[in-house]
Amino acid sequence: MHEPTDNQAAKAGDEAPAMTDRSKFMVAVFADFVCPYSFITIDQMDRLGEEYGVRVLWRPHWLHPDTPPEGKPFDGDPAAVARRAAVMDWVKEMSPEHTAGMRFPDHMQNSFLAFEALEFAVDQERSMPFKSAVFSQLWKEGGDISKVATLQKAAESCGLDADALGQALRARQYSQRAMAAVMQARSLDVTATPTMFIGRTRVNGWHYYEVIQTIIEKQGIMPLVSAGEVQQH
Repeated sequence: MHEPTDNQAAKAGDEAPAMTDRSKFMVAVFADFVCPYSFITIDQMDRLGEEYGVRVLWRPHWLHPDTPPEGKPFDGDPAAVARRAAVMDWVKEMSPEHTAGMRFPDHMQNSFLAFEALEFAVDQERSMPFKSAVFSQLWKEGGDISKVATLQKAAESCGLDADALGQALRARQYSQRAMAAVMQARSLDVTATPTMFIGRTRVNGWHYYEVIQTIIEKQGIMPLVSAGEVQQH
């Protein structure tokens, strides 16, 4: 997880060439479900897709690949405990409405199985609601997303076939695709979570929505309302 400390994202938006065809405009978010900064990015990216009529993709960046499948305890060192508390305080301050009832997991969870489940949701064209459901299971419900049953609960909540997902996960049907997605993030030198590619502009870390608006509008994509368009659902 990574908290932005500069305005590089806004500067990058100044350099991006204009593109007015929103049907070809892509927003890719590289994130990990275990990252609280990624959690508070959900509303921003959903809002961006809604207000600007652009396609948003959520792709995996495996933040802690050294975490065993069963998870591991957090570092109990007082300094580490204080850092986690500071992160949670910051996140709640930045997004108080979205983080109401948010709670920190009691151990570090392995997120790779959730990445596999996300690929299943992609095939069912339900990846956007599913990613929100997985984040909610972890950060609001206190679930363990390394467990098939938790991911099935997320699936049920957004209209996916939980039994089919369970079968796919137990058979590791999507493990190669999930690993390919992880390797794609590495090939792009993604280290911060979230990392967003908004058109031709790379944005590292969480930023206020107004910054993201500036970046997309400087590439020629205006809000649907101001463009006189009606978004179809």
